Amino acid sequence: MGLNLLRLLQSPNPDKPLGGRYKVLSKLGAGGFGQTFLAEDMHLPDHPCCVVKQLKPQVTDASSLQTARRLFDTEAKVLYQLGSHDQIPRLMAHFEEDQEFYLVQEFIDGASLSEELIAGQPWPEARVLALLQDILHALAFVHEQNVIHRDIKPPNLMRRRQDGKIVLIDFGAVKQVSTQIVTAKSGHTNLTISIGTQGYMPNEQLGGNPRFSSDLYAVGMIGIQALTGVHPRHLSEDVKTGEIQWRDRATHATPELADLLDRMVRYDFRARYTTASDALAALQALPAELLAAIAVSAPSPNPIAENTADVDTDLDTVAIPAQSTPPTVTAPTVAVAGPPANQPVHAASNLLPSTTALPETQPSPSARSSIPTAVLPSATQSQSVKPKAILAVLVAIAATFLVAKALFTAKPATQTASTSATTAQPASSPSANPTPAATPAPSAPATAPQAASPTPAAAPIPTAPSAAPAQPPIAPLLAQADGLRSANQPEKALALYDQAIAQDSTNAAAQWGRCYSLNQLQRPGEAITACDKALASNPKSPEALWSKGYALDQLKRHSEAIALYDQAIALKPNFAEAWSNKGSALLLLDRPDEAVAAYDQATTLKPDLAEAWNNRGVALWSLRRFDEAVTSIDKAIQIKPDYPDAIQVRQKMRQKLGR
Repeated sequence: MGLNLLRLLQSPNPDKPLGGRYKVLSKLGAGGFGQTFLAEDMHLPDHPCCVVKQLKPQVTDASSLQTARRLFDTEAKVLYQLGSHDQIPRLMAHFEEDQEFYLVQEFIDGASLSEELIAGQPWPEARVLALLQDILHALAFVHEQNVIHRDIKPPNLMRRRQDGKIVLIDFGAVKQVSTQIVTAKSGHTNLTISIGTQGYMPNEQLGGNPRFSSDLYAVGMIGIQALTGVHPRHLSEDVKTGEIQWRDRATHATPELADLLDRMVRYDFRARYTTASDALAALQALPAELLAAIAVSAPSPNPIAENTADVDTDLDTVAIPAQSTPPTVTAPTVAVAGPPANQPVHAASNLLPSTTALPETQPSPSARSSIPTAVLPSATQSQSVKPKAILAVLVAIAATFLVAKALFTAKPATQTASTSATTAQPASSPSANPTPAATPAPSAPATAPQAASPTPAAAPIPTAPSAAPAQPPIAPLLAQADGLRSANQPEKALALYDQAIAQDSTNAAAQWGRCYSLNQLQRPGEAITACDKALASNPKSPEALWSKGYALDQLKRHSEAIALYDQAIALKPNFAEAWSNKGSALLLLDRPDEAVAAYDQATTLKPDLAEAWNNRGVALWSLRRFDEAVTSIDKAIQIKPDYPDAIQVRQKMRQKLGR
């Protein structure tokens, strides 16, 4: 199951969980300070992912090791404190094992800023300002805690997928544990070894005397790199003053922004802003027209789309254990929030058959669905199912945090107004509206306005006698909100749903639409709250239960998600998409037998559900039922000939079978 990756660990027993708790899935990186692993916490339900950093003191004698231990404990306490900020990973645990120190940190789903900074492609200054503001907000908190980061550089700035914010990682202070040297004669600890990266590290830091303004130098150099498209190491210095020469490479920059950056990267630390708060205040004092542009250019959630294409090609290097155990082939894309009744997504050949494909997904579902790991939240309706071995290999290959999280991008969007009269027809009505997201919430009670569908024939709209007087002002809002949701504009849709809810907080359609939009935005906690409100208005809504299950899947609470899928199925036994999602969650919990049974139900109810056939094949392969696995994948391709995920899986399977 991909254990070949663990050979890189120096532990003589790679199967032994670190600290007796953290099972290593893959090695994310290594350097002079130690190693970093992706792991799962075996003591928590559903075994959530985390990042484990191993620090190796360069000492062996007992006294020096004790010094390193004290330093480690001190720095760990600092990290615990810093983790209270939203843009800094939480430290979940720290421990010592075999005279090596380990930090267990929150897993950040995103990609490093390095992915965005491309040589020769300068950013517009509004985008640079937005980046600077984002970094400085977090860094100001760090400096307020009397902490210097010491190693700010693009690889240590993660763009979080959920909200597009920058997260500061890999604080250099902790690296002191690995770099301390104890002199043999005096026994004094030398902590002046410079920690940092050339190009982003000023002279005083090179000399082992970092200051708060040293961090600002790094931030300023990143800003200049973004503005010019030139890496700092390729920028020259003034031979007389030592100042960085860069303005001729960014003629589009306004003098105010250029002056701000110049002060951040002054050669003399005393000429820079003193702390991040000072620099942030200076930024916020820039002309109003510059500040206004920041909001426009600020990244929206899911700004990392370009990374998914890279992950897709990594399938070729997925390792299959020598004992011919199930291959770590693609984490199948599963219809997580595919449309139930009256959602004819399967009628469009370029859509994911079992899902309600939003316009953004329709042109190229392969770009996301083919990623056996994390799919962009708003990009596809498919649920990425990653058995643990699949996850481990792909994370190591991709070298980003994108691949480690099961992102069920199922959009419960297109569950139509399936009242008791319509719920018996799951996604089987070819005549339904091809823009399914325009329909309102499913299974809404009679009081919920059912006026969102621009083509009423798509779903019968029940009467709403008691709420009739309130319908006119809310109905247009819902129609517009559903249209925006269909156009994959969840932020705008969310605003309209909020307006509708302000008029009628018990409106199940609006609450469910809000839940849907929040799921699109990968805000599962808020989505659960919205789903709960929809269920308060209509406790027997299978679609709301299904959508809440999707949100729980995002939180890796797969067992709870399965319970909700079961409730949805109990209310609506022919809910094929709920069966398929249940199979995905079971597969993620390493329960392939049950997953196959769930996929069998899904494919029986909806024979053209390509994703269910594909994922069924992966589950069968994990059970060593190789011929059946290939047949199932073939069926997925027969249904959807342009299904790259299934094509790649089949190719990999046939290679392993020598066919």
